[in-house]
Amino acid sequence: MGVSRREFFMGLGATIGMVGLQGFFEQNTAHAVEKTSVRDGKVGIEWLGHGSFLFTSCKGKNILLDPWISTNPKCPGKYRKKKGLGAVDLVLWTHGHVDHFMLPDAKELIAAYRPKVVAPWELSFFIKTEIPGANCQTFTLGNKGATADFDGIKITMVEAFHSAGAQLTGFEGANRFVGEAVGYIMEFENGLRIYHSGDTSLMGDMKTIIGDFYKPHIAILPIGGVFTMGPDEAAFACKLISPKIVIPEHYGTFPVLVQTSDSFKEQTRKLAPEVRVIDIKPGEHVNV
Repeated sequence: MGVSRREFFMGLGATIGMVGLQGFFEQNTAHAVEKTSVRDGKVGIEWLGHGSFLFTSCKGKNILLDPWISTNPKCPGKYRKKKGLGAVDLVLWTHGHVDHFMLPDAKELIAAYRPKVVAPWELSFFIKTEIPGANCQTFTLGNKGATADFDGIKITMVEAFHSAGAQLTGFEGANRFVGEAVGYIMEFENGLRIYHSGDTSLMGDMKTIIGDFYKPHIAILPIGGVFTMGPDEAAFACKLISPKIVIPEHYGTFPVLVQTSDSFKEQTRKLAPEVRVIDIKPGEHVNV
């Protein structure tokens, strides 16, 4: 690579949450298929609490991942307002659990913004049944291992080890199986590759598939325990994946979950010292 690790970390800057990665990336895509040059522009990342994220591409496309809005105690209040998100071009859902896919939220988001919708095969058909107007991309990207281009942003659906039922009436409601859980690799217009694992346990794919093949620059990993990896497992995942940056998520939402990222940061320093932890708070926005 043309930039040393020392130069990379110096280039991160002192501003909290502001990260400079331009000029760092190798001139290849996540899929080792075609060459792309790194262009001007940055990617915006905003944590909406729990597993929900808003990504803004270099060309201004807004991507929601697992939007849990109305009953998410960590979701910023501005996004609870009607059309508070401004615009949504694409929604990615990883699985059907109510803290990731809330049917009333899905109905409101789809009605308000008319986005393209990507979800695992069975969940996608479930969405289409419950929301007939949903623009589900089932025959564009519908299962693990596939990649599709959405307006210059490459989305790859990858493995996650987790259960995946949908609760239609909340946390105490009846459960319905709606397909397997997944994660996503997102490659943006400037070549930046972000891996959002979704809810998952530690798994071998993090080394052999995610790290060795897709080579994400940024990983977003759950650290809360109970339902997903805890801090120790997530830190070991950083060692397997070897991203340049990791953003912890899926913690602090409920009393049962790990409440801070302190243990994760400590373990990551021990197990993967070359990985920088960016510890953003719900509602904070970073540009990379």
